[in-house]
Amino acid sequence: MMHMMMEMFFHFRIEEPILFREWKPMNTTAYVFSCIGIFLIAFALEVLKFGRMRLVGKKVEEEKKVDCCCSTEEDGLWNIPETRPLNAKTVNLAPFTRDSLLVKSHFASSILIFIQHFVDYSLMLVSMTYNWPIFLSLLAGHATGYFFLGPMMTVEESEAAGSCCS
Repeated sequence: MMHMMMEMFFHFRIEEPILFREWKPMNTTAYVFSCIGIFLIAFALEVLKFGRMRLVGKKVEEEKKVDCCCSTEEDGLWNIPETRPLNAKTVNLAPFTRDSLLVKSHFASSILIFIQHFVDYSLMLVSMTYNWPIFLSLLAGHATGYFFLGPMMTVEESEAAGSCCS
């Protein structure tokens, strides 16, 4: 029984599995369509990230501003300098309650984050095939998605997805 090792350098071979054993282009046409498919998946991932960021951004805008009793302009939140708010008197806080878990936007965001991570990790595995046309198609899809959607995002929106003091 002979075991073949995966090549650990960039190559250009057509008849190799891409992500699943069944996804194996057998000719140049199928290979080109696989590259186009990877491009579209990477582009769709950027659209998904943008849509989720918009959903989270709307949720953050709707939250109330509360007094921040644990931060000062000099110290930051819990004495962590990186968490210094722009305005030391107010900070966006999402209260953890049963009602906050049952909000439809939270369910939608949870489903979208699951899909986003699934596609992210799948594309990571695709990039690990070390097939350079496939890899370049993946990068081109990400770059094209960001090129078209990036100008529609503000710095505040991109920070709102993961910062408590934005």
